[in-house]
Amino acid sequence: MLSKVILGSIASLGLAFSVVSDKVIAQMNHEMPTTERAKTTQFRRIEQPFSVKGAVTTVGLGLIGLEIWWFLLSKPKSQKAEAHDGIQEVGITVDGGYEPSRILVNAGQRVRLNFLRRDPSSCLEEIRLPDFHIAKNLPLNEVTSVEFTPDKAGTHTFNCGMNMFRGVIEVQPTDSTAKASSVTTSQSTQQIQPELSLPTESATKAVKTPEGTQEATVTVEKGYKPERVIVEVGQSVRLDFQRHNLSKCFDKLLIPDFDLAVDLAPNQTTSVEFTPKYPGEYEFTCGMKMYRGVVEVKPAT
Repeated sequence: MLSKVILGSIASLGLAFSVVSDKVIAQMNHEMPTTERAKTTQFRRIEQPFSVKGAVTTVGLGLIGLEIWWFLLSKPKSQKAEAHDGIQEVGITVDGGYEPSRILVNAGQRVRLNFLRRDPSSCLEEIRLPDFHIAKNLPLNEVTSVEFTPDKAGTHTFNCGMNMFRGVIEVQPTDSTAKASSVTTSQSTQQIQPELSLPTESATKAVKTPEGTQEATVTVEKGYKPERVIVEVGQSVRLDFQRHNLSKCFDKLLIPDFDLAVDLAPNQTTSVEFTPKYPGEYEFTCGMKMYRGVVEVKPAT
């Protein structure tokens, strides 16, 4: 956005200078005798009066200031979420970035962010909230909702799939009464729906083979689908990654907690195997760490 402002300012300054220069040249030619005017057909240096230079500079600086105010200062950068039926809700327009880019919410209460994507750029096709393990595609000219519950005060970033555009969620502490009620609400919500950090369509449970191996298939296209694979502790896991995206970002797959780094051949299936020893969440990423997924290891049943 800032580059657009700078380019627009330079173009405006050049246009103003050109208009003023043309008027001065026309006036000088009109006042010249015919013989002198004929001599000016050859190249010659034209000295602009100081007053003209000052006027052009003033106009240019004024245009630059106006455009910077319009694009950067006239729009609100932060907005507090409004509570509706117990959910803190706010709309975010995705157009050359995120507007507003800073969201204020309260801790311990459910949050719903409604992203309206206007920008056709492929960079903004996806929204990511790393601290809440959320990654979602944003269809063009549609509203896509993302929900989560921040349990404590702090700041959390959200960004596009390429990590070029970012925003901030500022979680503010609530008073003691609100904290007590929010803890009770969040605990009851977790008992009913323990996997709220990712949409249900982006999570899958591994299937056990007769040999006892837990298997799951992950498609590598616009990120990883599913983004969350659920397995049990203490049993061998095999993940089959089917790569359809030719981007170099997906050339390599990293699972740092299991010391795995493998190459993913385009349009082929590559299998990785490991045995999780402890329950928890283990992240896998592309080679550039731009796209991420999670292996959720649960206690053995």
